[in-house]
Parts: sequence; structure tokens; C-alpha cells
Amino acid sequence: MKILVTLNEDQLEAAAIGGVRRRINGLVKNRKSTHPETPDHEQNWWESHVVGAIGEFAVAKALGEVWRPTIGQVNQKDVGDFEVRTTQLPEPVLRYRSHNDPSSIYILCSYRGNQVLIHGWLPGHTVKALGYEAYENCWVTGVDQLYSMTDLNAEIQWSDTVKPYGVKRCSQ
Repeated sequence: MKILVTLNEDQLEAAAIGGVRRRINGLVKNRKSTHPETPDHEQNWWESHVVGAIGEFAVAKALGEVWRPTIGQVNQKDVGDFEVRTTQLPEPVLRYRSHNDPSSIYILCSYRGNQVLIHGWLPGHTVKALGYEAYENCWVTGVDQLYSMTDLNAEIQWSDTVKPYGVKRCSQ
């Protein structure tokens, strides 16, 4: 099952500011890309930090956790024990790179407007096993291969802004 999370203006702002602060910290510390195969001008640094932070905020909200933007803490998990990957692409895929932890759980989200769709999750080693190598040291798997969010070892905090997505209701 997928989860649709709707963020309000304050939540979007908090996540966006966290993403901007994360990017500024990277600039100040002169952090290099973990994707050397991608030319620097194609990295979309600002966008990826802000969009990533919005996805992390939404996952934290769905799991009932307080989101912390982990500014300057590049080896810390994104939300609780989980890594979050967020995209704006119309056909989202979960990417796993050789420098990622194979035992970590990666949650895939897509973002549009003030809504984040949490598609599902896989451990890193499973992405590598099920996926294909899109380019050197990067494996990709589609949303159809992800485990349901209800199978994640975490309690979903259902509400009017955290709802199941794509579930058909039976009429009575």
C-alpha cells in the first residue's frame, strides 16, 4: 500500500528551509558529490536538497516522528532507521549506489505541490538484487517491486493528511 501525505504551508516551509540549510552547509564544508559520474552542472544541488527534505518530512509525519534535517551529518539516517529517496520524476524509481549501506531500508517518495506519495520500500541489497544497473555502481528498481508501506516495521500515523493511496473501498 502507498501513502499520500499532504503537507501544510508551515510544514513545506520547514522542510524547504532545512533543505536549503543542508545545501549551504555542503557549500561551506566544500562537500563533493557522491555521484561523480554526473557533471557538476547537472547535479541540481539546490533542488535535490529541498525536494529530498520535503520527502523526509512527509515520511517522518507518516511515521509520527519529528523530522530533523541532519544538517552536516551526512552519515546519519534520514528518518529514524530509514533512508528516504524523493523524486519529482513522473515515473519514479528507487536508486541504490555502491556507496550506500546495503542493509539500510530505502523508502521511495514522489513529490508534487504540497503532496508526497510514499510508494514503498526495499533494503539496499534487495534493490541491487532485483534492479538493473542503470550506470556504473547505480542499481534501479521500479515502484512495482517495492514492499508495501504496511509491511514496514513501523507504525503509520493515519490522519486526514496521512491517507492510504490506491486502495479501493468496497461498497456496503
